[in-house]
Amino acid sequence: MEKEVYQGNTKILLFTTLAFFISFMVWFNMAPFNSTLVEAFQLSKEQLATLLVANLALAIPGRVVIGMLVDKFGAKKIYSILLITMSIPCFTFALSTEYWQLLISRLFLALIGTGFVVGIRIVSEWYPPKQVGTAEGIYGGWGNFGSAAAAVALPTLALLFGGEDGWRYAVGLTGLISLVYGFSIID
Repeated sequence: MEKEVYQGNTKILLFTTLAFFISFMVWFNMAPFNSTLVEAFQLSKEQLATLLVANLALAIPGRVVIGMLVDKFGAKKIYSILLITMSIPCFTFALSTEYWQLLISRLFLALIGTGFVVGIRIVSEWYPPKQVGTAEGIYGGWGNFGSAAAAVALPTLALLFGGEDGWRYAVGLTGLISLVYGFSIID
């Protein structure tokens, strides 16, 4: 019976880890462009610091709310909705022309950090107690690697896109990836 219950768990771990990877890539897509943003928007040190704090502000209370939504509607559905809806503030950030637009979009983008809660629930349901720690370690480790991937890949993409708007295309691409993946995992 136990093997039947957990059959397909590797596939679930892969889709969940990729969702978390994308979440963190989107969540930390601003960091590689801090100096670019300061120059492009003539930001003060205080404004940049506020953007960095805004990027985290709603993640903590959002995790509680997302946890309740997962309990009510199911983890996979909530992950899909999260990835899809968070593409909107990601696109807004990429298209911003004023500081206040950057700030509001970063506030909402903090919510993508709630993906951790969703994935932990999925992984814990698909792995037996003697393997769940390892599975969650894989999920958490590779998911967090999304922030490192953003730090390396996004500046390179911005250079490939070229021009002063290269950063916008790179950030927008993370929103597009989130949107497409969100739709691909809907039941």
